[in-house]
Amino acid sequence: MLATALATSVLLAPTAGATTTTTTSDGVNSAYAIAAKGLLGIDPSPYVTDEEGFSQESLAKLNVPGLAQLHLLNASAGAGQARASVADVNVGLGVGKPLLAASAIETECDGSEGSSSLAKAKIGDITLDVKAPTNTTVAVPGLLSVVLNKQVKKDDGTLTVTAISIKIDHLQTLDIASVTCAPGEDDGDDDTTPTTEPTATSTKSSAPSTTKSSSGGGAGSGAGDKADANGKAPRPTPVKAHLDVTH
Repeated sequence: MLATALATSVLLAPTAGATTTTTTSDGVNSAYAIAAKGLLGIDPSPYVTDEEGFSQESLAKLNVPGLAQLHLLNASAGAGQARASVADVNVGLGVGKPLLAASAIETECDGSEGSSSLAKAKIGDITLDVKAPTNTTVAVPGLLSVVLNKQVKKDDGTLTVTAISIKIDHLQTLDIASVTCAPGEDDGDDDTTPTTEPTATSTKSSAPSTTKSSSGGGAGSGAGDKADANGKAPRPTPVKAHLDVTH
């Protein structure tokens, strides 16, 4: 019987594994409270992204006969963060004893970091920790496996955190309180382009050279004032002049 198997389930060491994620554009954060695939399907509900800014949606109650009952389903995303929560959770799978019961389940992420918390949560007869280590598995051999605080990081740094992820014998999956955050800006990157000091070029301005011409002034200036090549005095040059005659 399923109830007997649940009573003998054991906690295993944390293991890595894939999780069901929604597809969002690069740099977009998203969240949903519940999603299921298999014999019974539930589209991610309520589902939000911050592709057009902060977004938040809530459902007062969700009842899927034969699978789950939940209250106060909330999802929000924006400003680099995402959050999902549910209350009064009962997952029954058609058996008398609940597979999963919790008074509250919550998950959140901020950039490359994420966490989840459980309040008064039990799987079968096992009481779950409020803060489970990352990727902690609760397994029932041959029947089902449950991963608590499942965290998967993609190559581009996008992080998906799911508070509780249930897989039932390849027939059914159920994810409760799941969020996805794009990586934040790396504070170590320096986007400032180094500034190179301009090379100062010094241009010398030469004062204009002035050529002085010597002038002797008066009528005796000119070539006749200079000595010849043999050092002899120059021959006087006659100058015509008008002399006044007085009586």
